[in-house]
Amino acid sequence: MKILSLSLLFLLAASVSQGRPSITEPKLIELLTSTNLVETEADLLEKQQLSINYPDCRSWHYGVETSNIINFQTVPANCKDYVEDYLVTSQQYRHDSKTVCKEAYFYAKGLALKNDTVNVWIFDLDETLLSNIPFYAYFGYGTEKHDPETFKKWLEFGKVPELPETLHLYKNLIEIGIEPVLLTERYEELAEVTLKNLKAAGYTYWKHVLFKPNGSNTKIANFKSKERAKLVKSGYTIIGNIGDQWADFAKGRPGRRTFKLPNPLYYKT
Repeated sequence: MKILSLSLLFLLAASVSQGRPSITEPKLIELLTSTNLVETEADLLEKQQLSINYPDCRSWHYGVETSNIINFQTVPANCKDYVEDYLVTSQQYRHDSKTVCKEAYFYAKGLALKNDTVNVWIFDLDETLLSNIPFYAYFGYGTEKHDPETFKKWLEFGKVPELPETLHLYKNLIEIGIEPVLLTERYEELAEVTLKNLKAAGYTYWKHVLFKPNGSNTKIANFKSKERAKLVKSGYTIIGNIGDQWADFAKGRPGRRTFKLPNPLYYKT
């Protein structure tokens, strides 16, 4: 297990029968070598997921973004180059993010906002407002596991860069009178360093920033839906909601419209 030093973290910050014609088995199944078939194929796939190579990484990525491929622990080993190219080299990630944020802005701009409520927009934080790509690059662009404490140290350093496309959306929404509410699964113990990081990255105003209580094991979907319900009960209207995980929108009160940013690095519930 790799452990990042603070100096390296700072450096990083700066920088998927008879009569019938024969059908061959899918490549995913061919890779299963176990002869004990007591378990179902799905169970075997889950156990051996880290060793599976997807024959088409673009198709794997599509499956992730459409929430058809779920609960994966790491990016398939052979997709490292694909993910690096998508996120960094080709700039396709930035183009896709821009498309999502533009559509969000066009939607918001076309609304007739009511004056008898607080019109808010929910923003996720990691891989939405801020980008942890420098961290994941050190771990094979999601193909390698990392210690959660190592990721926590990265966050504690407070140098996570902004996602420019979302920053642009954030500023535009404020201009048309929509209040930003930041809703993150980061724990409250990271509040101080996170707020400083946000301000340094250009996010200087918010109606609320809502953190997960320290020690809470509540799933992201449950935590965020509960917090959104509190906002609605307080008289707020959730005009829109943007995040990189489907868990950001799951369950009740997701908002009038949701916008999913791309993220091939990890999956959370």
